[in-house]
Amino acid sequence: MNRFVLALLCACSMAALAQDPKAKPAAPAKPASAAAAAKAAPAAAIVANKGSKIFHRTDCKAAAKIKDANKTTFASAAEAQKAGYKACKVCKP
Repeated sequence: MNRFVLALLCACSMAALAQDPKAKPAAPAKPASAAAAAKAAPAAAIVANKGSKIFHRTDCKAAAKIKDANKTTFASAAEAQKAGYKACKVCKP
């Protein structure tokens, strides 16, 4: 075990020495505006269960229990109702 830890530390130290100390880390890419960010990744306001046909707010404790295979999202409660889903009786979206 001690040899492994020592070898790992040496490898990390060698990798750190191999890097250019003057190089700056790349800055993360930022969207041009808030509107561009909204278009890139629309936030789901409603989470629904395909099996039970019930929709929830994203912060509902029942929504956290939905399996990924059964999970779908909607932009609004009206959209979920139009698709035939019923509102959760716990979070009342």
